[in-house]
Amino acid sequence: MNTYDLIRQATCRTAIERYGGEAQKRMALEELAELMVAINHDLRGRDSNLEEEIADVEIMLEQLKMIDNCEGEVERIKRLKIERLKRRLEE
Repeated sequence: MNTYDLIRQATCRTAIERYGGEAQKRMALEELAELMVAINHDLRGRDSNLEEEIADVEIMLEQLKMIDNCEGEVERIKRLKIERLKRRLEE
């Protein structure tokens, strides 16, 4: 793991410790809503901050996995879903 990954993980853990899991889950909801708005603006040809909102959601998803201690299970499910998508695309 590189230095950036270590700093990212430590920072996410500190945010969870400082603000609490429930507050961070609520923040994740807010960030997801902002991403929805950015996607809608992008689809409508309006200025959007899509990249920023994607980054915010990815940070919050990392925290959600830490809060619920489910990173391994999420990775397992992602692999299954990618494999299923791959099969569908090959049909």
